[in-house]
Amino acid sequence: MAPQDFKNNWMQHSDSPLFPISPERLKRFNLLPSTTAFLTTTGFPKYVMPVLSFKEDSDDIFSGISRLNELHDTLGNDPEYEKYVVIGSCRDLDPIAIDTKDFDRIVALDRKDSFTPFYFNSSIETLAEFLIIYRDFEESIVTEHGVEGFQNAYFTDIQLEHFQGCMSKVDPRALKEGSFWKSIFDMWLSLRQQYLDS
Repeated sequence: MAPQDFKNNWMQHSDSPLFPISPERLKRFNLLPSTTAFLTTTGFPKYVMPVLSFKEDSDDIFSGISRLNELHDTLGNDPEYEKYVVIGSCRDLDPIAIDTKDFDRIVALDRKDSFTPFYFNSSIETLAEFLIIYRDFEESIVTEHGVEGFQNAYFTDIQLEHFQGCMSKVDPRALKEGSFWKSIFDMWLSLRQQYLDS
């Protein structure tokens, strides 16, 4: 998804503002031109479902974009960690990072397992598109079944299949075992089953 397309879609359908990053702040990270263009044109909202947070345009090492080993001194200058540019975090505080040695693939880093990477998205553009897909899935539940239906994870098979189909079309690897989005998909299935069993 092109940066401007994401920006237009997000601003039309979401209340959360976007936070672009200044080009000067990104120069030192050796990002792909397409990644830099996305971050400088649109950036991400500070907080977004499913309970993700993203960095701001700040010099502060914790609220701004930085390398993983800058956030964690114990990692030293090991190039294995230096290649990760942290752009946000998951609900369990696992960092979301750009892998600059793998064509700017997006990964989450398991902080409880020596920051072992697991798949998030193929690029920053597909990550942006997944945020829209996820937002639209949640909104479809509220529209069709109300807030109570959403809170009880009540959704139809058709809604679930549409959600899965949209993700598979954009980034099929993101629905494979061990990926972040597969864990979110499985969470919704589990929550719905709990509701049906209650």
